[in-house]
Amino acid sequence: MRQITLNYIILFLALICNGLGCFFTVRKNIFRFGLVLIISLMISSCLCLIFCKMDFYRFVLPLPLVLPVVAISFSFLALFIIRFRPKRRTFPFFFMTLTLVFSIEVLLKDFAGFIRFKNGWDYWDSYSLYWVYIRLFDHIGEFFVPMHYRNPIKSETKKYWISFLLVIIYSGLGIYILSQG
Repeated sequence: MRQITLNYIILFLALICNGLGCFFTVRKNIFRFGLVLIISLMISSCLCLIFCKMDFYRFVLPLPLVLPVVAISFSFLALFIIRFRPKRRTFPFFFMTLTLVFSIEVLLKDFAGFIRFKNGWDYWDSYSLYWVYIRLFDHIGEFFVPMHYRNPIKSETKKYWISFLLVIIYSGLGIYILSQG
């Protein structure tokens, strides 16, 4: 399979999966989650355009094709964080979610060649920006979406903490592998 075909397949799958995720989340309360979706679409589009203009990274496909998918993907991340964030002990939830999402970025960059970092931009910059983004939308979500419209994950369960431990081990292995390359 040609590389460009793979990139279009990735773009299409990301659009479908994240678009459906946004749709099913917004369905919970169209006004409240829809407002957060609009804010997220605008902020993520602007950030992507700014970082591309500053030449921090480039996509293999043309930006007009990729930008809507990036905006929808980041918006689904924001909606997911708002809808499922536990009431207490939120750090493990954020860490697990971001580690898994960041793994997708590593695959897109290193294995699919979909993203190319430039001008000193690296994984640390991306990972840090993910944290800022989700914390921002966590606060926006608290303002716009009351708790009775959410489905918080129970942070008191054994599964929650076992998942957290497994993701810590996974991220430790990932850091080791990335530092070898």
